[in-house]
Amino acid sequence: MVMTEIQSKIRPFTFDDAQACVDLFNACSQQLYGSDDSDLDDLLTDWTSPGINVHEMIRVVENQDGQVIGYIDVWDITNPHVVKWIWGVLHPEYWDNDLYTRMLTWAEGLARERIALAPDNARVVMKQGTTSLDRFRKTALERYGFELVRHFYRMEIDLDHPPQEPVIPEGLRIVPIDLDHELEQAILAMDEGFQDHWGHVSQPPEELLEQWEHFLENDKDFDPSLWFLAKEGDQIAGICRCSGKTVEDPEMGWVNQLCVRKPWRRRGLGMALLLTAFNAFYGRGKARAGLAVDASSLTNATQLYERAGMHVTRQYDTYEKELRPGEEITTQDL
Repeated sequence: MVMTEIQSKIRPFTFDDAQACVDLFNACSQQLYGSDDSDLDDLLTDWTSPGINVHEMIRVVENQDGQVIGYIDVWDITNPHVVKWIWGVLHPEYWDNDLYTRMLTWAEGLARERIALAPDNARVVMKQGTTSLDRFRKTALERYGFELVRHFYRMEIDLDHPPQEPVIPEGLRIVPIDLDHELEQAILAMDEGFQDHWGHVSQPPEELLEQWEHFLENDKDFDPSLWFLAKEGDQIAGICRCSGKTVEDPEMGWVNQLCVRKPWRRRGLGMALLLTAFNAFYGRGKARAGLAVDASSLTNATQLYERAGMHVTRQYDTYEKELRPGEEITTQDL
């Protein structure tokens, strides 16, 4: 079905639209992968994050019958505000190139209004990620002026037999986090560990901690027993934070974040943390484990996961459109 400008309306999001948006996201996921990937509680946690003004930063698209058929947001809550993340989708039954262009035009307008939040002379960009299977959206982004800048992989491993036991480097131990006493230290160590991740930009610690506290307080499935710390004495050498399931696949354990701080790299600690997670998932009866990784990881994470027996199951593409030239303050290389 082809929509026209008269038949469709772009308007501010309200929380009354929440379930309709979840249904929209899952319709897109079903069309691409045959499964749902969105959960109302998870999205409400996102939409109530510190720094989000949903009336200003999110728009939905209604058709002539009042059905929500489109969604787009400008995710710009992180200092120093040099990356404006855009995410927009249209229902697969109502795809229309002109309508999607209108959505992107609104997003770019808001993103440009927020350029002033970034430091003077810093380069500012819009970014949007999409699965490589979404040909309509990829073509629309390229036509609008976005450039493909990075690939990311989803990698998985079947846990149909006991995983290899981790070999922990001498002098280190791997333990679950003591949430009451180690949360702040762990978050700051994790941010440091990801400074070598492409696109990383440091943000004020107080804002980082505020966002994490909001996430942990509202995540109904958060399980601190799946948040592993590699420690040498009282110092955190590495982190592996996991979830016991995904919305799409309750039988899959998910490695949300894995990093090793620089002084402890090249000693096998990353593999030890990954195998610790696999064994924890296997012990809970999970059939699979998965994670997302930069296909051109600056720290060679992709090769680590391949050595552990994981394989690529999906590809996601990141697009970028420059809003203001200037000094690049996000991590690009080592």
